[in-house]
Amino acid sequence: MALQWDEEMLYFSGDKYFADLLNAIRNAKQFIELESYIFLKGVLGDRMVHELCEAAGRGVKVRMIVDGFGSPRFLADYGAQLKKAKVKLRFFRVIPWMLWRVPGDPQGFFKRLLLRWRQMNRGNHRKFALIDHKILYVGSYNINDVHLNEVSGNEAWKDLGVCVGGRDLKYAKRAFQRAYRGWTALNLPARSPRLLLLNDSYLHKRRTRHQHLYHLTKAQERIWLATPYFVPIGSVYRRLVRQAKRGVDVRIIIPKKSDVFFMHWISLPLIKALSDKGVKVFVYQPRFAHQKLFIADNWMCVGSTNLNHRSFLHDLEMDVVISRDENKALLEKNYLLDQNASEAFARSEWSTLPIWQRVLASVFILLKYWA
Repeated sequence: MALQWDEEMLYFSGDKYFADLLNAIRNAKQFIELESYIFLKGVLGDRMVHELCEAAGRGVKVRMIVDGFGSPRFLADYGAQLKKAKVKLRFFRVIPWMLWRVPGDPQGFFKRLLLRWRQMNRGNHRKFALIDHKILYVGSYNINDVHLNEVSGNEAWKDLGVCVGGRDLKYAKRAFQRAYRGWTALNLPARSPRLLLLNDSYLHKRRTRHQHLYHLTKAQERIWLATPYFVPIGSVYRRLVRQAKRGVDVRIIIPKKSDVFFMHWISLPLIKALSDKGVKVFVYQPRFAHQKLFIADNWMCVGSTNLNHRSFLHDLEMDVVISRDENKALLEKNYLLDQNASEAFARSEWSTLPIWQRVLASVFILLKYWA
């Protein structure tokens, strides 16, 4: 019998995702452990901090981790409020030239600066909340008003999330503890999660990358991908080309709009090359599509991992393997709806770019290891 989560619910709306997450925080009894790459002040940020402080006030142990690069103003915006409520906070990494100490820093000044420079290229890109070690909310949703239709209207980012419960949550708990304590040791047990994809150790990173590459290689009918930042590592790119040549239905949805102005330029030559080799590329038109979706035949996962070098080589990520047939059917339906709202990639788009943009794209592509 195939492995399944005990609970599994998909979210295609940030409003619904955060409404349920905030309700879960209100009902938490013992533990709340939250990580977010971006945590910005706004309607959603204020609501989240209020509920976290309320939970801490009624005796729930609340711990959280934010990434200092993704959330540079977090301490100024919410630090005092969280400290007063006794919410325990850590920064995974901090801008190296900041001289003052922040939660999670070592005591010594020079040790602190050295650690910051060493960790500068390794971010915490995960976005999840673990409630009472029983339910896990994870996806591509940061704590940011851009995910709420209530605030951003039709320009709200398109994202995916999932809430799950089951045995593999013990690995989510362990992953949080490692990041919170700043562990870098690799002394994890030999067993790894089956339905939760992590990369917080050599063992987990190796297994997660193997999962992605294995399913790309073994796919017989389809490979459907959706990603906001398409700068794949070489092994992923080669498998997409190889499978398209074999006749596998390889599709990629990328957004027309982006929050990173140069990402389109970096992706364009890669997308054109794939299109020339038989990969179907669709450009989503209505709004910024920030979702991360991986479908290979009947194997599907959603989470925080982009198809770029940062996710595969540098940053901490978390993805959930979808186990229930009804949810796989929903993901397939949603993908086709997104494809209908997209335009087929025009191969002439590269040749019609101004010379200066093509030159910049060629320069940026040399830096893809850090993209």
